[in-house]
Amino acid sequence: MLYGAVIGDIIGSRKLADRQAVQEKFLALAASANALYAADIASPFTVTIGDEFQVLIKNLTAAPAMIDYVAREMAPVGLVFGVGLGEVVTAINPAAAIGMDGPAFHFARRAVELAKRKRPRVVYQPAFPGTEMINALHYFIESCTRRRTRRQRQVLAYAEASFTQEAIAGKLGITQQSVFDIINAAYYSEVETAKRSILTYLQAVSQTQ
Repeated sequence: MLYGAVIGDIIGSRKLADRQAVQEKFLALAASANALYAADIASPFTVTIGDEFQVLIKNLTAAPAMIDYVAREMAPVGLVFGVGLGEVVTAINPAAAIGMDGPAFHFARRAVELAKRKRPRVVYQPAFPGTEMINALHYFIESCTRRRTRRQRQVLAYAEASFTQEAIAGKLGITQQSVFDIINAAYYSEVETAKRSILTYLQAVSQTQ
């Protein structure tokens, strides 16, 4: 069976002003993520050291949402993520994502080390055409989202909450055309298409195993 091993690591954890508070938040987040994604998890989110977690997932298509959730909840603290796609050759530990071995974990470790060295902040391994495509799409997504202005993020938050452009314009006191232009300048449609392409690939990989 093809699993996804995910390793998340806090960027520059030793330089954080309140490292203890961040680590406590990290532990609480692991517990909430386990509850939220219980149906997709083979072995739960486990904080292995103070600034790193591991989780083993059986539903590969859940990986992007899990990563987005952790990144969003930990903000403004930054993280890098490595996702390894492969088998697990030892027995699955249902209590904690430790004490297991196999290609999925080896690839995840390699991926997170790559993410630490350069963008994108989310890296998939092993390096074959499909995962290289995912990594390129993540680079594109990050390049677009990092450049977004405060106003663009504000408008997109309403759009993602299913507000119409007319309703957004009314809330912000601007024209509907301005809302359209802001969404367009933020590459919203292109980013969403890239995210769907990643999901489509992960779904296809899952179905071939």
